Amino acid sequence: MFKIAIDGFMGSGKSTLAKGLVRRLGESFKRLDTGAIFRAFAYAYKQTYGLEVDESKLKELLDNNNFEVRFIDGSQNVFVNNENVTSFIRTEEISQLSSKISVFPFVRERYLKITKDFSNRNNCVIEGRDIGSIVMPDANVKIFLTADEWKRAERRFEEAKQKGDNVTIEEVLKDLRERDERDSNRKVAPLRPVEDSIIVDNSDMTLDETIDFCYNIITSKMKEKKFVNVAIDGYVCSGKSTIAKELARRLGYHVFDTGAVYRGIACAFKYLKNNENDINEKTIEKFAEQIYVDIRFINGLQHVFVNGVDYTKELRTEEISVLSAKLSPFMVIREKVLKIQRKFAENNNTVMEGRDIGSEVLPNADFKFFITADENVRAERRYEQQKMQGNLDVSFDKILEDLRDRDYKDIHREHGAIKQMPDAYVIDTSFQTVSESVDQCLEIMKKNS
Repeated sequence: MFKIAIDGFMGSGKSTLAKGLVRRLGESFKRLDTGAIFRAFAYAYKQTYGLEVDESKLKELLDNNNFEVRFIDGSQNVFVNNENVTSFIRTEEISQLSSKISVFPFVRERYLKITKDFSNRNNCVIEGRDIGSIVMPDANVKIFLTADEWKRAERRFEEAKQKGDNVTIEEVLKDLRERDERDSNRKVAPLRPVEDSIIVDNSDMTLDETIDFCYNIITSKMKEKKFVNVAIDGYVCSGKSTIAKELARRLGYHVFDTGAVYRGIACAFKYLKNNENDINEKTIEKFAEQIYVDIRFINGLQHVFVNGVDYTKELRTEEISVLSAKLSPFMVIREKVLKIQRKFAENNNTVMEGRDIGSEVLPNADFKFFITADENVRAERRYEQQKMQGNLDVSFDKILEDLRDRDYKDIHREHGAIKQMPDAYVIDTSFQTVSESVDQCLEIMKKNS
């Protein structure tokens, strides 16, 4: 993951900078406004107990209520017990209260759990007051944003006027100085730049100039950064999908489900009312020109959007699986999916699994693993799966025969054939658990990093 930390004083333009950078960096990056998390805590406290801070009541509130960040149409929303409170947390009253409660260690522990988990799962821009020092000490870029206090007060005053707040600039400046003093001298995670922070004083910059300046810093740094790609290939029932998911979870990487992309395309084919009995090169080429596929990770799960429609919930039906198998052999579809796979890998730490990832999709992957197992072991796994699903009529011998037939087709298919590449590490799962197989992969990665 590529992590960007933005810290700085109130009124310096941190939130505007973070929003602008995410727009410039593209949809592979997400912005987490950490202040909104504290504001949600403060809002819930005010609704329950008022504005007088009591430590025991605050702890009870956090222990007994659920706080969650969700991204809706690309925008961050904050929920308290499933109620969207995003539109209620931007008042000056809530701002002051959130600063007061943020000094308590148990409050910060709750906040840290949310932010650290987010940063480990996303290319991200996170802004706040202790991002580079506490939340993301491993951030690739740390920006500390500041400006003359009068400039900051003027900005806050203009914001207050636009909101209709009846305040004077002298009152705004007084609050700002108090906030600076409190943020800079609190015992827990005080506001200050760390050794490797890039200090940006935007007193004499417009906000657009600030964004441009920081964007250039970040893109220069990104050229030095190489995302790690892990390719996992293997036979059916070898455990490659399960290993890929667990390996990605432990590494904090995204696991890219290629099959889901093909199924999403199949969903779009059906939604656009194409005739399944008229599938040929001409119709598929025309269809491929009509669709735009977008992969997004929402709360850690891969979602497949085609022409803006999220088909994720419809991917696993038997009808879509069969239709996907009909569409996937066409080169125009394969080339579209290949571009999606490679673009994703260019911008993310990725674990990608399939049949031809290390040979065709990511031939320059940092690590390649080929997952295999004795055919009888694989057949036994499939046999147990079928029994658990209630299919009691199936025989082990028939499953073994089908598995051998699938292996032969996968090895000899014209496009996307299974290949064990010379630079791939072979992981034999015949007599080891998923956890043991993942441990083996991690040990190989550690030794060869």
